[in-house]
Amino acid sequence: MSYEHIEIEPQTFDIDAAEVERRRERVRRAWRYEAVDHIPVTIDFSPACGETVYGTHNDIAAWFASAVRRIRWSLRLLDDDYIPLAEPPWLGFHPVASMLGARLWWSDDPNEMPGIKDPLVKDVRQLYELRDPDPRSDGVGPELLRRLALAKECFPVEVALGGVDMTSPLGDVLDIMDQTLFFMSLKRDPDAILHACGVVTRAQTALQDAALAVVGERERLAGFTNWPTWRPEFAPVLVADDIAGLFSPAVFERFDQPFTNQLLERYGGGLLHICGPNPSAGLYMHDAPRIHGHNCSFHYSRGDFARLREELGLKAQERLGRRGHLEIMFERGVPLAAMVEGFREMAAAFAPDVLALPYCQIVPDGSVGDDDIRAFCAVMREIAQEYAAAMRWDA
Repeated sequence: MSYEHIEIEPQTFDIDAAEVERRRERVRRAWRYEAVDHIPVTIDFSPACGETVYGTHNDIAAWFASAVRRIRWSLRLLDDDYIPLAEPPWLGFHPVASMLGARLWWSDDPNEMPGIKDPLVKDVRQLYELRDPDPRSDGVGPELLRRLALAKECFPVEVALGGVDMTSPLGDVLDIMDQTLFFMSLKRDPDAILHACGVVTRAQTALQDAALAVVGERERLAGFTNWPTWRPEFAPVLVADDIAGLFSPAVFERFDQPFTNQLLERYGGGLLHICGPNPSAGLYMHDAPRIHGHNCSFHYSRGDFARLREELGLKAQERLGRRGHLEIMFERGVPLAAMVEGFREMAAAFAPDVLALPYCQIVPDGSVGDDDIRAFCAVMREIAQEYAAAMRWDA
């Protein structure tokens, strides 16, 4: 492969493959509610890791440098929960919107995520004019696939490859529409919205299939989504469904869930991501396809902890014969001390019934030193051990 003017070459890292497999097995056991000595904790050095967000999206050399730095810093500073991975840039859940013709917008802040520059659909009749895009030629699809191919070539097999963003089809429909028109159309033109969700579901499927073809084997993927965590083979999917926090359960069931279910069914089950709030929490867990739990924001779902414990714990056990679990994220900008207290609150809120794994995003901007990170890891491990000891594990 030619990288033109870009100085990119295969990388080597000091990675113990057997140790990485032991860490993966701990995650598998935790997801199955089999006893582990501590709750796995994910710590991530931000999306850009020493580069700007704008740079990693628009300069392939900056993206590659950030990916290498992210792995090296993680191997040097993190404890034995770290599972190495490299991923294409996170586009704020806009790849399919881009493939359909929407243009990305960037603010003057180089570390702000992109948005949609202008609504693609301003008349509901335009939804019937949407055409199935080709991820190999449309929007940002070719660049995402190019970077996945490059990552496969340049990173050793011990480094898992992150997938591309997987958004709920209804969320992508909102992305391409004038927002007022979108919400009005849910009531006035529901068939048009459902038609557009079908188009987007096919587009999502085409993008995920193209990414899998580039990677070559599922085992190399960290998961079917762009999220910096490795996921067990029996639950590889994370569908970002933040739009579900805006709707009643009735709207969720009619317009959202049928299409996210198609993606989960096709790629093997997994989780929904909804930052919060969670008005449809009673509908998250089911077996066709199998949803294993919920990924959410500590800040935006904190008020729902009691209900999430009930729905993913006792009610799921009674209805499905199994419990679900949570992945709860602390976004960049949250102080380390606040993450520690948040993890303590999670353990108190969910033990012994529900497993809640923390995902902690740290921006390595110089404000947090190596010693701070090591001390943070140590205290998070103490809480993780106490939490595991308090859990009710399956036999």
